[in-house]
Order: sequence, then structure tokens, then C-alpha cells
Amino acid sequence: MYGADRLSDGQAVTLEALLNAREKRLSRQRHALTCYRLPLVSLTLVTPGPVKNNRTWQRLAANARKEVLRLCAAHNWACAWEQSVDAVSGPEWMAAICAPAKTLKRAMVRLEENHPLGRLWDIDIIDSDGRSLSRSEFGFPPRRCLVCAEAAHLCARARRHTIDMLLEEIARRIEDEK
Repeated sequence: MYGADRLSDGQAVTLEALLNAREKRLSRQRHALTCYRLPLVSLTLVTPGPVKNNRTWQRLAANARKEVLRLCAAHNWACAWEQSVDAVSGPEWMAAICAPAKTLKRAMVRLEENHPLGRLWDIDIIDSDGRSLSRSEFGFPPRRCLVCAEAAHLCARARRHTIDMLLEEIARRIEDEK
């Protein structure tokens, strides 16, 4: 079995590093929007616990990137620019895509919902005006918890499941996909 220990193997990230990474990501997004004036796909991972980056998380991010680009190619949506970041705060990828932002959002939500590993991906769409599109404005339900059927944000806020439980579920999903 794969095991959650591989997911927690590595350097723990501090809150300061996470906040710094978020600011840098927002800066890269603003720069890309200014340069390309196209909707952006911004990909991060669902990484509970203090370790956000290691070989396993990097492989999961690479798989997500491949699936997003495959979906774009299937719709004949060109990728005008892309950038990967490999930081202690976790792997990140973003791309400027030649497609209507709303259509792109619908397609990415369906990818997250239908791919066996999609629930482990956090694919955000930012329109060319810099507005992040939400699932709810398209009638999609909130993301589900990894462990139970509740809305993920409710379980996270109430801390209903331990980090170990979440990591075990992530490890199971990765193992099942092999």
C-alpha cells in the first residue's frame, strides 16, 4: 500500500511561508493577466498537514497539469503561457488559456468532479478582468469533504477529521489510480 507517510515526508511549511506564497501567486497572476489578457487557470493541491511539497505532491501536480492541458487540447483551447512553481508551500501551476472564462470554469469543475484524482486538485479560474470565478455562480455544489459527504469547508472549519484521516484518504485515492 502507498501510505500517508509518503505524503507527510518532507519539510513542514510555516504560516508565514504559506502567506508569502499566496502573495507571490497573486502577483504572478496579476502579471500574467496584464501581459496576456486571457483567463488564467491557477492550479494548487489539496494538501492537509504541515508538509505541502515532496515528490508525491509534485507527481500529483504534474498529473493535474497534464489533465488540464489534455482537456484544453480536446476543446482546441490554446495555452498562450504557463508557469510552474516548486516551493515549500506546495507545487503550483498557472496558464493563460485562449477560451471563454465561464466555459473554462465549467470544464475545470467537471474535471475536478469526474477525474479519480480531481478532488485532490484545486483548479481556480480567473477571468481576464482578474475576478476569480466561483463554483456557486455556475450552480455547482460546494466541494465535498475527502472523508465524508459533507461540504469540505464545513468539515474543515469544524475540524471533523484528523490530518491523518485526510492523508490516508488521499493516499488511498492515489493508490487506487495507479
